[in-house]
Amino acid sequence: MIAPSKVINLVALIGLALIFFINGAVLLTIFDEWNSNGPFSHGFLGFAVVLYILWLKRDFFQTATHQPSIAATGLLLLSAFGLLVSQLASVQQLQQLMLFALMTSFLISIYGFRLLRDQFFPLLMLALILPVWSLFQTPLRELSTIAGDIGPSIVGIEVLRDGYRLSTYGGLFDVEPACSGLGFFMVGALFAACVSFFNHLSLKKSIQFLVICLCFAIFANWVRIILIIIVGSYTHMQHFIVQDHLTFGWAVFAVFLVPLIYLSRHFFDKPIDEQVKPVKTTNQNVAINKKQLLFSYSILLAFIFASYWIPSRFDANYQFKMPALEGYNLVSTNKTSSPNWKPLSHGVSSENFSFFVKGEVGIQTYLANYVKQSQAHEMIFVENKLFDKHRWSIVDHDSLYLDNSEVKLFTLNRSGERGRLIAYWYVVNGVHTSSKKLAKLEEVKSAILGTPGATLIAFAIDYRAGGHGQAVTQIQHFTQTFFNQIEQ
Repeated sequence: MIAPSKVINLVALIGLALIFFINGAVLLTIFDEWNSNGPFSHGFLGFAVVLYILWLKRDFFQTATHQPSIAATGLLLLSAFGLLVSQLASVQQLQQLMLFALMTSFLISIYGFRLLRDQFFPLLMLALILPVWSLFQTPLRELSTIAGDIGPSIVGIEVLRDGYRLSTYGGLFDVEPACSGLGFFMVGALFAACVSFFNHLSLKKSIQFLVICLCFAIFANWVRIILIIIVGSYTHMQHFIVQDHLTFGWAVFAVFLVPLIYLSRHFFDKPIDEQVKPVKTTNQNVAINKKQLLFSYSILLAFIFASYWIPSRFDANYQFKMPALEGYNLVSTNKTSSPNWKPLSHGVSSENFSFFVKGEVGIQTYLANYVKQSQAHEMIFVENKLFDKHRWSIVDHDSLYLDNSEVKLFTLNRSGERGRLIAYWYVVNGVHTSSKKLAKLEEVKSAILGTPGATLIAFAIDYRAGGHGQAVTQIQHFTQTFFNQIEQ
């Protein structure tokens, strides 16, 4: 007869395999981040540590018992719904986070809430290597820019700051998001978690060591940036640490790990007689609640069905039609490309360029129609572009206010002589909005209703130097005329 603990573990493994199989695309996005040069390039190493700790704590699974609860089932239901919504909204980091939540809540529905106590550290470390912590990137980037602005003055190098750009007599240094030190920050947090586990630290000492590790990680990135600016200024950007600053950064961080290891061995290490010894558990309450297991699997199957059925409903012929605008002559329409406007819309179903004229004023329109959307093939995507950054530079990105609406407005410049204004917004399920958050919410709603068609609408007007104010008035009037027409 198969031991009840083995049956429980087998049920849990089958459920996990089902979750990972259905969400393979989400797993690939995580693996891509781990395999990149980004802040989560330590992911595979961290995952190996997670597996090792699970092996050390394997007694939990050898004596596993089925401990279902209504609360655990509720968490499973909420996690499945959250993952479904994040998939319909095509929000990558939210999908990754909700996949972790679904996995954890499913295991809790099998093993009970004692899973969180006994397997806290492997779950924590797994969460720390997920590429969902970009909310720390902006403040870390700001701190790093301040350090790069002040630090080089120690050796007499004057730095001028313009946003995230630092300039010295020897070169220009852009503190990009990748230079924020987020990778060091997350590795520091992971290292603190490892030390807390292996040294059996109390909660108080674990928090103390975590703060120390995070401070060291932040300071290491400051040192990296300051050294790059100093060396780059003296060598006019020719030194190898300027060219390969990522490798240099990890070398600097490795140096800062040495004192952290020393601290962990001498100040955050319990004597052997004080260390927590593993407590052997007996296999009690091994009865398996078949109804509860069936209900947990029913939630998973319902999620699988919904994740396939909802996106399957769409109008293959969806296309937004540009209305006739009073006072403007339509001289060109239904063009799939433009000779002087090269937007990039990933996953677009169809594109339509038109050209309107009123007197000496010419305005181009661009419609990017999406029959349906999915991850990386969507209307709101970081790699979508409304202009060629190699030909145009951004002067301003603001809002253009109309009578009852608001759209976004790019002000672009080229060679100091030519300017371009691009007004744009989104249409989802018949709702016009310039808010990305509202557009994402409408995207979820429209997908559930079976009408996921969406369109990016953009208007562009070119002008010569000195004509910016007049161009703003002209594109504002054109856009207002458009909204007046569709509201009739």
